[in-house]
Amino acid sequence: MKKGLSLVMAAALAAGLLTGCGASGGQEQKVTTEAVKEESKEGESKKEGSKKEESKNETVKITYLSRFVNPELVRAGYYIEKLNQFREENPNIEIEDISIGDDSEAFKAKINAGVASGDLPDLFIANNGFPLAQWVENGLVADLTEVVKSPDWTGPSSDEMLEAFTFGGKVYGVPNALNTGQVFVNTGLLKEHGITQVPRTWEEIEAMAPVLNEAGIVPFGVAAKSKAEVGRFISALSCMMYGIQFRDQLADAAIKWDGEEGMSIAKQFKTFIDEGVLDPDAVSFEVQDTISLFEQKQVAMMYTAAYHFDRFQQMEFSDDIVCVNFPSFSDKPENKDIWIASASEGFMISSKPGTPEYDAACRLLSFMLSADTFKGYAERNGGGAFPVDFDFDLSKAKNVVGSFMEEFSKRSASTDEFTAYLNNASLVDTTRTEFQSLFVGRSPEEVCKTLAEQYSKEGR
Repeated sequence: MKKGLSLVMAAALAAGLLTGCGASGGQEQKVTTEAVKEESKEGESKKEGSKKEESKNETVKITYLSRFVNPELVRAGYYIEKLNQFREENPNIEIEDISIGDDSEAFKAKINAGVASGDLPDLFIANNGFPLAQWVENGLVADLTEVVKSPDWTGPSSDEMLEAFTFGGKVYGVPNALNTGQVFVNTGLLKEHGITQVPRTWEEIEAMAPVLNEAGIVPFGVAAKSKAEVGRFISALSCMMYGIQFRDQLADAAIKWDGEEGMSIAKQFKTFIDEGVLDPDAVSFEVQDTISLFEQKQVAMMYTAAYHFDRFQQMEFSDDIVCVNFPSFSDKPENKDIWIASASEGFMISSKPGTPEYDAACRLLSFMLSADTFKGYAERNGGGAFPVDFDFDLSKAKNVVGSFMEEFSKRSASTDEFTAYLNNASLVDTTRTEFQSLFVGRSPEEVCKTLAEQYSKEGR
């Protein structure tokens, strides 16, 4: 058996040797072909890598529209610095900064022109005063869901913070601030006129108004030329009169503007104008104008957005300034700690996904809205409220912001403006415009009648 096996194995070996000898040239050819193929693949890979490297090194140009223009202001100055830092760290991204500062109407016109021409900035700030849902439907803004869900993303990410920019379960924008509404009070000016306690109710403000008016001082400032400021004011007023219930009922079309609640809000607003609590000429003043009047001690209290903390902190008498919530009514104490806090302004991207412009805009977005960027601003500003969580040493809070943080921590609830829940930019604008008209002779009845008709046309 062993001999037989040996013969079979010998035959097999012989066959193998013969095959090997007979095919030696072919085998060598096969090896050579494979080597060439391998070299070819390697060459293509290098070429592909070279192309990617080339693409990476190519300059990409994007346009950027923000509200950060004046470097003298703490917030604007900080974000201008951050933009320049990004430019230094990303030399391949060329950014054309077309930002517009305090002029709200010019900013709005710039956005609307971009929508009309189909040429929106690659990265731009927008808010719920624009028809965001319509932009999404028309494909004008990019889906950022994957960006904010990425493990590398450190910016605003909670459903609550992204709500204003979420449509059909997808995210199309990211808030650049948590914009609270608060009253800045010049306690020193009040004391000069015998008012030693910070007024926290409208009854107290109405009582002090004649003394201040006689001295040529506006008791309560609101920059009524700005529709956004008017919208914030009437939203806070509705909360103090009816709680958050008014917001929900209006959104559900359960109440009408010419009904009891709507009429009461309009009449109360008009009463404040007629009594001299609000400046009858307030509709002539933008935010920065009214802040200047506050700085000149011609306005004792002012309700405005958190964006302007830096202006108040830079004032010579900042030690006399405290922040409190919007005044409540003495017969509605249950509503006194409801705050207006909005995350409905933020950045959106118009560039198409898959393009170099989109990638560059996403990179800038991630940088400008990172937790580190927000934290850096908190340290620069001495505190504040933000759409992301991070550790902050409250002992480092500056006096004006510090008083705000203490007051805001006592809130029982917070809400965006009631118009934010309508999802209708046209109604947002109409509501603000109609309340502005109370400063120029329109009656509460006329205002509410018009609003009821317009809301009805929109199915509300």
